[in-house]
Amino acid sequence: MKVPICNECLESDEGLCEECGDKLDDGVFSEVAVNVSRFLYSLSGQIPTLKDVEIKKIEKATDAIIVVTSKGDGPRVVGKNGEVVKQLAEKFERSIRVVEDAGEPEEVIKNLLEPVEVASINTVYKPEGIEKKVVVSKEDERRVPISKNEFKSIVKDLTGKSFSLSFE
Repeated sequence: MKVPICNECLESDEGLCEECGDKLDDGVFSEVAVNVSRFLYSLSGQIPTLKDVEIKKIEKATDAIIVVTSKGDGPRVVGKNGEVVKQLAEKFERSIRVVEDAGEPEEVIKNLLEPVEVASINTVYKPEGIEKKVVVSKEDERRVPISKNEFKSIVKDLTGKSFSLSFE
């Protein structure tokens, strides 16, 4: 299993090594990433498919925890019949979103917002530059577990491109 923290810290319930501690302090990953990584590692003994997954990033949003995996690892992190996600949701008392880093920004966005459907992705020309706007139906607004600011930050982090979220 490849996660944001080193194997030594992953296998330990103690504090973090100096290098991982520095990364935590610098915001490379969060305390939630440490806890979720360790919990997934503890599950890998019972669920062997977790041993080969790569978790690229774990972020906490307002109503959810977002787990970003390498392409193809999403289903393994979700687990058979959603068993891994259910255990994560129960342990951390938040909904869990598993997003595959598909490389294409539009795919990452669709995975992040699933099951909410993206109505369109538009190009907006502003004085400060070009921005992409993701439009979702106003009726689906309460089904999106992250705020507009969190969406913008997470998508920028994952894709390197700026996208805003709009409900129309």
